[in-house]
Amino acid sequence: MNVPTSLWQTFALEMDERRPGFAKGPWFTMNAVLALDGELRADLLADAFHQLQQRHEVLRTEVLDERLQLIHSEPRSALELVTELSSHAPVELDRPIRLRLAGNQLALHLHHLVSDPATLWETVSELAVLYTAALAGDAVPPPVAQYREYATAEAEHVRRTRADAINWWNSRVRDAKICPQPNSTSPTQPAEALAFRDDLLDPTEVSRVEELTRRHRSTPLVTYLAALAHGMEPQVGPGDTLLFTTLFGKRDRPEWQQVLGPCIVPSYLAIPRGSGSLDADVGAMREAVVGCSRYSRYPNAQIYETVDSPQRTPFFEYVPQQWPAGFAFGPVNAVVTAAAGPKDTGLADALAIRVRTRTDGVLTGHFSADGTDWSEPLVHQVRTGFRSYLLHEEGS
Repeated sequence: MNVPTSLWQTFALEMDERRPGFAKGPWFTMNAVLALDGELRADLLADAFHQLQQRHEVLRTEVLDERLQLIHSEPRSALELVTELSSHAPVELDRPIRLRLAGNQLALHLHHLVSDPATLWETVSELAVLYTAALAGDAVPPPVAQYREYATAEAEHVRRTRADAINWWNSRVRDAKICPQPNSTSPTQPAEALAFRDDLLDPTEVSRVEELTRRHRSTPLVTYLAALAHGMEPQVGPGDTLLFTTLFGKRDRPEWQQVLGPCIVPSYLAIPRGSGSLDADVGAMREAVVGCSRYSRYPNAQIYETVDSPQRTPFFEYVPQQWPAGFAFGPVNAVVTAAAGPKDTGLADALAIRVRTRTDGVLTGHFSADGTDWSEPLVHQVRTGFRSYLLHEEGS
């Protein structure tokens, strides 16, 4: 069975055309490692894994260059019994899921073309339910929906809202600027590619910023965007609109809440340059985020036509800590010990900033770029501005 690709899958394939091997490669994955407080029966786990793939078409899906999803009729992956595990493992496009068991550890790996963070946890959860049911001899109700239904509904939404989306995006990005703009602090020659992680706020500072966010009746994404805009001020002109790419979660129907598959939409964030005051910035940032999310189901290629050098648009994503408390495989409890997205493979493009709160409460950032315009010194300037803005505002 062939099904058109979703907006996310199409976007990822377009990324791979610019950076061959980035999105279609085996390290473009979502990963989870769980610690078990007992021993799982490998035969029942293997059967539950096979049944899981039978129940969900997306776990049997191969994303093709022709902007099609090929749904294979039978499961193509089997449980792997290994001696040790790591947080990353390669996953091939034609077998988009891997499950590995090593003693008291279990690892799940999903190709990102068929998954998102919610899919990762829903997959583990259903695997636990199927294993538990097998122990008890119980039946499990069928899935509420399949991912092809989401992709079909998404395409219809794009068609139905196209005119409104065109008008909104044209008005929003007409004067948007790609950062950094050439000035005395920008490098004149390409620099080294960069990829590093850095702690941004300690747990106490995170708590204070969260309280500040509640006072403004806003969200962490809006607060962190305001801080990011401030950190980029040396690279932009007065009154400019900053343009980022990002991902919006779109499980916006009841049937999509538990569907397996990437219910995420790649889109732009078109945000005003910060004024220097969080009180003044939050309203404008919130309005920008709401509008961009509302009209995010619109092909990025259409927006590209109104943007100068769209491939150099920085990427920003805020990932809240969403690790589940645990899973029950019958009498055996499983606790998440590690979770990771795609592995760094040296294929960085424009600046990418992913900010998340770790389980220890620290706000950490992952920064990468190819060095063409964003050098590591410039990125550290942004990091310093981001942090100083938040700490100054929370104490004011």
